[in-house]
Amino acid sequence: MNSRFQDYLKICDIDENPGEFIKEKIDYVGKILKSDDFQMNLKRYSALANKNRLMIYQLIQEGEYCNCSLAKILGLSEGSITHHIKKLDDAGLIIGRNKGHFIFYSTTEDFKKQFSPSI
Repeated sequence: MNSRFQDYLKICDIDENPGEFIKEKIDYVGKILKSDDFQMNLKRYSALANKNRLMIYQLIQEGEYCNCSLAKILGLSEGSITHHIKKLDDAGLIIGRNKGHFIFYSTTEDFKKQFSPSI
């Protein structure tokens, strides 16, 4: 083990066996990466990393919208809105409700409590 890493362990006040400590942390990271919660959050945050999807999500948090109204509000084509809606839906962030020929979208409650972007 190099002296720089040993210095790090001293600074971090790690008294246990350094090799065992690192192995435990690597195992822990592996468990996190495999967890369903982590994978779902990764998918959700990845979906929200796009400016248009984040804007759509933030609008939908305030009430139900259909594709055509979102397209007019954001100045995007309905095809583009459909693409973004699919990503948000696949990530479990929104749900659609049929009303006549239209689908109105709203946010799912479980993530809405965790994520509330403010202006």
